[in-house]
Amino acid sequence: MCRLLGYISPTPVSAADLIGTDDCRQWQNLGRLHDDGWGTAWIRPEADSAESARPQGTTSGTFDMGPEVQDTVSRGGRLERYRTPYEGADDSHLTEVLTSRPTVSRITHLRMATNGAVGLTENSHPFLADNIALAHNGSIHPIERLREYATAAEVERIGGTTDTAIIFALILRRVAEGESLFDATIATVRMLRADFDHPGINLLVLSADEMIVVHATAGTPIPYQNFDTSGTDGELPPDHKDHYYRMSWQRFDDGAMIVSSSGLEHQGWSLIEQNTALRLTVADGAETVVGL
Repeated sequence: MCRLLGYISPTPVSAADLIGTDDCRQWQNLGRLHDDGWGTAWIRPEADSAESARPQGTTSGTFDMGPEVQDTVSRGGRLERYRTPYEGADDSHLTEVLTSRPTVSRITHLRMATNGAVGLTENSHPFLADNIALAHNGSIHPIERLREYATAAEVERIGGTTDTAIIFALILRRVAEGESLFDATIATVRMLRADFDHPGINLLVLSADEMIVVHATAGTPIPYQNFDTSGTDGELPPDHKDHYYRMSWQRFDDGAMIVSSSGLEHQGWSLIEQNTALRLTVADGAETVVGL
């Protein structure tokens, strides 16, 4: 169980440029409950500012990037990623990512582990392969049966031991077979929803061209048994009692758009409909909505 925050913008911005530092601080504080690590993936800026979106001086996590081959992915279109298995609420690097590292698109994730060992960077989101990044909120049970859907080699290429790695492997299999990333994501989610009992599948999927948002958690039970409120004075953040899986979005006049899990006050935001997939193009903010 996790928290998601993602945005696209026609010009490089930080999340704070869109929603302000107070909301960013509130979102980061969700890391006191979702305290099993955090991570972020973003589109690398153009060559003259290539370092500006990357958290600086990090020592507790791992930084990596998409393909090195310039003929395959341009310098300005390569995805980069930073992730760590340590709590993000008081991590100055997460504050830096949210407030002062601009890019045209970024997804950020706070982890509360349900499947997969804690304390391992390889289980921290976002996952990154083929210049595509994916972050997940939710879970699919039983994971033993889910593992039958992907080969060991497919999951090993993604890394990690979680249900999310398997979801990502299934999406990438379809992409390799020629489907668009959006179509592959939709087909994978529809298959899993049909084959498993009330799976929790909220996703942010990022490529050099698009951010895909999936909200598909109808009937998914809220994981109260996983909530350790010792770091939050015994209190749950907004909407965590009744609307834990809710997702909201806010559109701006210049075409920028930001998406968030529950946990913010979300004044001026709109709800994302349940069982919906959205495709948002980075270049112009064009929106495609498909029911699941």
